Amino acid sequence: MKKLKILIVDDNPHFVNALKFMLLDYFEDRIDSIFTACDGQDCLNQLKMPNMNGIETTRQATILYRNLIVVAVSFHSEMKYVVQMIEAGARSYIIKDEISRESLEKALAIEYTF
Repeated sequence: MKKLKILIVDDNPHFVNALKFMLLDYFEDRIDSIFTACDGQDCLNQLKMPNMNGIETTRQATILYRNLIVVAVSFHSEMKYVVQMIEAGARSYIIKDEISRESLEKALAIEYTF
């Protein structure tokens, strides 16, 4: 199985560190590297894309990088946000309050063929 390269984007450094810790603690053998960005602009700079919001970033990034798998993680639990991210190309959506080993496992276990 090909090891994952993960980019975590969030404006809360404590959340970024906690999620990075959880991923490495639970799935270290499946991860090649984890990169972090503090906001959308930082993320866009890493992806070398013009300035846009998270939904548009997901849409454009998945068009430009066919092998990119986006797992959206947000406090927003309203269905309209979930639908917008899935329609933009996210393959999974996790609500921050519901993050667990099981939810991360499900998100990382999705099989893709390109």
